[in-house]
Amino acid sequence: MAGSRQGSGALRAIFVTLVAVAALAGAAVGIGRMLVERQLDGEIRELLESSGDTERPLVTERDLASLPGPVQRWLRWASILGTRLAATAHIRQRGDFRLAEERGWIPFSAEQTFTTEPPGFVWRVRMTMAKVLVIAGRDRYVRGDASIRMRILWLVPVAGSSGTGLDRGALARWLGEIVWFPTAALSERVAWEELDRSSARATISYAGATASGIFTFDAEGRPVRFESRRYNDARKRDEDFSVSMSEHGSFAGVRIPTAGNGVWHYEKGDFEFIRWHIDDVALDESGNRR
Repeated sequence: MAGSRQGSGALRAIFVTLVAVAALAGAAVGIGRMLVERQLDGEIRELLESSGDTERPLVTERDLASLPGPVQRWLRWASILGTRLAATAHIRQRGDFRLAEERGWIPFSAEQTFTTEPPGFVWRVRMTMAKVLVIAGRDRYVRGDASIRMRILWLVPVAGSSGTGLDRGALARWLGEIVWFPTAALSERVAWEELDRSSARATISYAGATASGIFTFDAEGRPVRFESRRYNDARKRDEDFSVSMSEHGSFAGVRIPTAGNGVWHYEKGDFEFIRWHIDDVALDESGNRR
């Protein structure tokens, strides 16, 4: 009987210890999440503070007149005539992501805040592996500086990068993503060159970096593809990259692509790494119609 009581006491002690360890781990994760979220909130404030406060005029036919024909068709299809140039945009996005060619798909949800003048963004993402393991972090491009920060359970760093290559890559990314806030196509920083009846090359320079990409549009003017030579942080070099846009919709009267994928084009074959869907787009109040 004494042995049984001692065994029961030992089991209770182990159980109490496990509960205490779990509670401490949960508290650490909670504190880590709070600190990461607070940092991200600060970075978004910094991004928005970098945006100019100048009056943004209404978009008119005169603004479109000097653009290549395919770009004009796109912006008319997008229905930006009569809107003001957007200073900021905020999107909600979900989809699936692959961290490497040999890895499986991971579901993600993200929010992204953009500024148009100067170009910048913070992409805030959360991925869930095996239904329980959370990877959270962000891609950031503010005042010409880009960086990536990712953590497991908001505690353990698993990715961190910065540098001039990433700066160029982030600028190319911003350029390709103006399809979600199309008045940015009218920025004085963006130079357009018609290639044929369905495509045009856009080039942007900012903060010592230059990025270029080709937009392709269908007969209605809808953007269906973006191609660029972009820095690949995983392989530490510039490589061919494309985004295909398969679905289109409207938010607050402005038409945009709402679903698609992203692909790296390697010598040995294509690597599709993201499938995305846009759930919401909100422009700043000056971007809305009168």
